[in-house]
Amino acid sequence: MTLETLGWSDYFSQIFSSEYADKGLMAARVSRNSKQIYHVLCEEGSFVARVSGNFRHRARLSSDYPVVGDWVAIRLKPDGLEAEIRELLPRQTVFSRQAVSASGTESKSSEQVIAANVDMAFLVASLDGGRGFSLRRLERYLTLTRNSGAQPVVVLNKADLSEAADRAADEARKIAAGAPVHTVSALEKGGVEPLRQYVREAMTLVLLGPSGSGKSTIINSIAGADLMRTSEVRKTDARGRHTTTWSEMTVIESGGILIDTPGLRDVQLWSGDTAVDETFAELRELARKCRFRDCKHSGEPGCAVAAAIESGEVEEERLVSFKKQKEEIAGALRRRDHGEKLKHVQPPRPRRKKK
Repeated sequence: MTLETLGWSDYFSQIFSSEYADKGLMAARVSRNSKQIYHVLCEEGSFVARVSGNFRHRARLSSDYPVVGDWVAIRLKPDGLEAEIRELLPRQTVFSRQAVSASGTESKSSEQVIAANVDMAFLVASLDGGRGFSLRRLERYLTLTRNSGAQPVVVLNKADLSEAADRAADEARKIAAGAPVHTVSALEKGGVEPLRQYVREAMTLVLLGPSGSGKSTIINSIAGADLMRTSEVRKTDARGRHTTTWSEMTVIESGGILIDTPGLRDVQLWSGDTAVDETFAELRELARKCRFRDCKHSGEPGCAVAAAIESGEVEEERLVSFKKQKEEIAGALRRRDHGEKLKHVQPPRPRRKKK
């Protein structure tokens, strides 16, 4: 195994050579992480690793820690069985979503990194009649992917179980803003053939989608081997069973790097105002024809978007989804700014009790 087969590029080579090569460290890529235990791949093989104490001291946020797909600088321990992660190389692309938690009366938002250094994303939805295919969810995945810097590819799986696969593909193309859309049947022989054109040596692809959409099965079908554990969806409600409970990267023999992820039923957007405009490109073009430059598309006179909805050119649900994504990102930004302000506020000094 070489660094190149793991996705190494000139971008990472230049950074490593200038920053870490003279420190006696080795380049490795994170293939799996579970809490504070990592699995890394490098030219020397695969190792279990932990971050160093110095690394932990410097890390301020959870997003500062390595995730699957990250390149790291490691040092092997004397036993040659484990490694210590000393540095995290700058990420070229980042898949992040918002993690919101309540703290007293305030809610805090933080960045949850799903995967890093990904070239392309298979956005997987299921056509088996369950809850896997949702245009509104697909819009969120498209925004998430475009904001990461990776290229989106829409994959509608289990087409063999649907009588309306072509119609679903047409609906997906209308909102995909130019992203390729493929219908596949991962369990059928040759059923994933349309996806093979994207799986090339040194190319890193992540599969995103809800539980039960067949992400692990697609990886097994592309690889021609049972690399990922799979299970059937429940017959009672057609929902998946969360077979994949952590993200995991695998390098397939024919070339290419695939990252499987746990089912993401809800994608809270962390950032990406520009990415939202890309996902809703037709609304952006219509907005240029509105009478007022700052039109909110909420009943203003001369609104071109409202006219398009009234004529049936655009679905109203599309505008609702657009506004919701914009508001969600703005809300996350406000909570982040509030959190940053709190960090700089000095706590009141305790009063000394009078004797």
